[in-house]
Amino acid sequence: MKAKLKTEDDLEDRLNDLDPPYESEEELKIGHMLDKYGIPFFYKQATIIYNDSKNEIWHPTFTLPQYGCAVIDYIPDNNPQQLESRINIYRYNQIPATVLGPKDLDKPNFQQKLYKKLQQESGHLVDLLLYKVS
Repeated sequence: MKAKLKTEDDLEDRLNDLDPPYESEEELKIGHMLDKYGIPFFYKQATIIYNDSKNEIWHPTFTLPQYGCAVIDYIPDNNPQQLESRINIYRYNQIPATVLGPKDLDKPNFQQKLYKKLQQESGHLVDLLLYKVS
């Protein structure tokens, strides 16, 4: 008996079955972009953040272990102050972070731009690690 050949649609359905339980279509887009570029990630991994004189547990949207545990945090609100506040808190905690809002995903070629940014930041991270080892 011959094995049935899988179509691209079958493969796509199978891959979608393996997706984490994304909370939005935008998170799904980012997750598929990371998959497309072969970037492993954890979805909503607990991360300890020092904020307002206390430790808090946050769940950034994506944590990238091969990028120095950098995070990509998608904030569905377009409030620039909230986005800036997140960036500052991650910076204070020395966590490399890219914070995205809906407007960022509407930009042309957002996937390629995000990938390029991650590559640049990871190159910088490697430079820092080499500096510390030397």
